[in-house]
Order: sequence, then structure tokens, then C-alpha cells
Amino acid sequence: MTDGPPLMLNRAFFERKENFLKILQLVFGFINLFTNYWCYPNPHFLYCGERYFTSSQVFQLVVFNGFCLFLTLSMILANIAGAYDAFYKTNPYLLERYLVFLQTFLYTVACITLIVDYENSPYAKAFTVPLISTTFTLLAYVIDTTMQCRRKNPLGH
Repeated sequence: MTDGPPLMLNRAFFERKENFLKILQLVFGFINLFTNYWCYPNPHFLYCGERYFTSSQVFQLVVFNGFCLFLTLSMILANIAGAYDAFYKTNPYLLERYLVFLQTFLYTVACITLIVDYENSPYAKAFTVPLISTTFTLLAYVIDTTMQCRRKNPLGH
């Protein structure tokens, strides 16, 4: 039986700017998930309520928020556990780059979908909260994408 490489705590996790940005993305992702659940724009009620109104709200929660939150949490845990260094032959930094591009694209589509739903529902000030949180989350992912593009070596050095 062959054992895999040893995993150990990455003590240098907080030394890179990208890792602080990942934690910020995780916090924004949770805020975004909760605001899209409680205050999603709907044509029925002009207040926030914890119920599902449209299929686009469920699509926002599951595909955009849930999936991106899971990927970000997985990347943070893998980096803290030292999987980036242990499995260097699989090039996890290149995988992280592609996942950040995917998440930026998904949050761009989420923001566009939310703007369309916001415009199609009656005006209520409470419905701007998910729009603002989605915009901040998208901004965090755009910053991460530009940092990934500026890095010349996809190995993370």
C-alpha cells in the first residue's frame, strides 16, 4: 500500500495577499448567500422574507453562491493543510487560477441576473441589499483575477 505525501499545517498561509483575499471572498460569499436568501427581489412582496420566490433565486443560491462558496472554502482548506506543497506535481496553483476565472465569470452572470430581477420587480429599498453584496463579492473576485493574471509564474512563486 502506498501512502500519499504528508500534509501539514501551512504556517505561511497569512503571508500572501491572495490568501487574505480568499478569506474576504469567503466572508462576502456567506453574506451574499444570506442576503440572496432573505431579501431577493420579487414581484409579490415589497419586503424581505425568508421564502423562495422564483427559480432564479434558487439558481442564485445553489449555482452561484453555494458552488463558489464551496470552491473557495476548498481552496482555503487545501492551502492551510499544505496540499499545494504536497501535491506539487498536479500544479494546484494553475488549478486555483482556473477556478478563480470560473468564479469571476459565475459572479458576473449572477450580478447580471440579479440586475435583471431587480429591474423586473417593483421598487423596494430592501432589494438593493443583495445587489450591493453581489457587487462587492464580484469586486473581490475581479481583484483576485487581476492578481492571478499579473502573476507570471502559474506555480505560485
